[in-house]
Amino acid sequence: MLARLVHIFFAALLFAFPAAAQTVAPDAPRAIPTERQASRVAVLPLTGPIDTVTLWSIERRLKAVRELGFDALVIELDTPGGEVEATLDICMRLRNDAPANSVAWIRRKAYSGGTFIALACREMVVAPGSAFGDAAPVTAMPGLGLTPLPVAERAKIESPLLDELDASAARRGDDARLLQAFVSVERELWVIERTADGVRRFADRAELELLGLDPAATIAPTKPPADLESLAPERPVGGADLPLTDGDRGAWRIAEVVDTDARLLVVQADEAMRWGLASAVVRDDAALTAFFGAREVVRIPESWAESLVRFLISWPIRIVLIGILVVALVIEGLHPGVGVAGAVALGAMLLLVGAPALLGLAEWWEILLVFAGILLVAVEVFVLPGIGVAGIAGAICILAGLVASFTGTDPTSASERSALLTASVTTIAGLVLGAIMTWFASRWFRETSVFRRAVLATSATGSIEPPLKEVARLPSIGAVGSADTDLRPSGRVEVGGELFDAQSTGEYIPRGASVRVVSRLGGSLIVERAEEETPSAPEDPRA
Repeated sequence: MLARLVHIFFAALLFAFPAAAQTVAPDAPRAIPTERQASRVAVLPLTGPIDTVTLWSIERRLKAVRELGFDALVIELDTPGGEVEATLDICMRLRNDAPANSVAWIRRKAYSGGTFIALACREMVVAPGSAFGDAAPVTAMPGLGLTPLPVAERAKIESPLLDELDASAARRGDDARLLQAFVSVERELWVIERTADGVRRFADRAELELLGLDPAATIAPTKPPADLESLAPERPVGGADLPLTDGDRGAWRIAEVVDTDARLLVVQADEAMRWGLASAVVRDDAALTAFFGAREVVRIPESWAESLVRFLISWPIRIVLIGILVVALVIEGLHPGVGVAGAVALGAMLLLVGAPALLGLAEWWEILLVFAGILLVAVEVFVLPGIGVAGIAGAICILAGLVASFTGTDPTSASERSALLTASVTTIAGLVLGAIMTWFASRWFRETSVFRRAVLATSATGSIEPPLKEVARLPSIGAVGSADTDLRPSGRVEVGGELFDAQSTGEYIPRGASVRVVSRLGGSLIVERAEEETPSAPEDPRA
């Protein structure tokens, strides 16, 4: 028993002293700078592609951060990048509307636009295994992948990006050439070290040649430490702070290759620490709390409404919605008494133009253009059948309005032209899908008794007899009946005491007029106005 008590006593000592080291030792070297210390920290996760919805969400959440009085802001990044305009706008919001104590946390990856957002913050921290960079602008088409950019057009897109990187370098104290290597493929950069005192700085090819160093020399790659959290940040001296002269020949050596002209710069977590881009390694929320010395860390995520809007404005969903709109409009035009198809068409239209309108993508004139197009199509179907002018004009208005709702207001922008091309392809694909779905509906759905009963049930009102329970046998070609409703050109006719869906050959046929069956299409009839025979005058018996 005594031996057991001694064993427990020494075990307690072994656990007590390391625990004391873990709570006290980090406090001494981890003195929190005044500009970083915060009591309440807001964390804004930014995941997935960066788009206009992301910008909309960041604006809303930054407003909440200001109103709730947080001391510091953390942008938690896990993104492959995204739209150039949205990225630059987010960077501007972070500089102007966010707390001065702003930190980017590279949780997994922050490629392309994510790199710009990270550099727009005052500080950057990285999680083990994270990476960022590869920020050259590209254009892509749905289903086709990346498309090449002409030299002049690429330069036009790169200019504002390089300006943004130069501004970030000036604010953060980074070497601008290091940040430019995220965008420019031709940028070459090394880390050189002065042999006398170990001072480090970045150098390009021209500076290596000035020092008599061979850029092609083989340098052993730097291995990341086993314990990344123990790696202290290093900041190589910028070129302007330590100019080089011919007298420095032989005093420097190449320590590390940063970037070559064969690739875009991608920075791993350990490299970010060695090159001074990151201030600390932060693995989880507990480490983040310790980084700020905070008492409260609150996450403000993207709302469900923002996620829903992003889903609705994605090009696959828009193709489906346009296809549904086409089918519903065709069914409503052929069977105006249904009502359900018209409601479906209206719902699809509201989703198509309503979601972009919430983001400010769809201007009022674009929405008005779409609804004006629908009105013209309705005039063509119900008022002026067979002419075609109103219908064609309406279709053009709808097409133009839908395409315009995808894009911004600057047609000279390369990215806007790419968005316009994407919008055109998406809209055309939706129309093609609608045509295929309409053909399928005409070959199958119109034959079903469910559809025909629905048409007759919702069309019959007032003194009309109850809807038919069984599908009547279609009358033969040449049979004569009367129009039970106006045919504009679709409606309903009565033949042999039975009601049938019908459409005229193009002309308007008023209710009560005699009609003749000229063809049959699925479960409906194609009719024309029957010439009523004029009774001949009786013969004069005196003749």
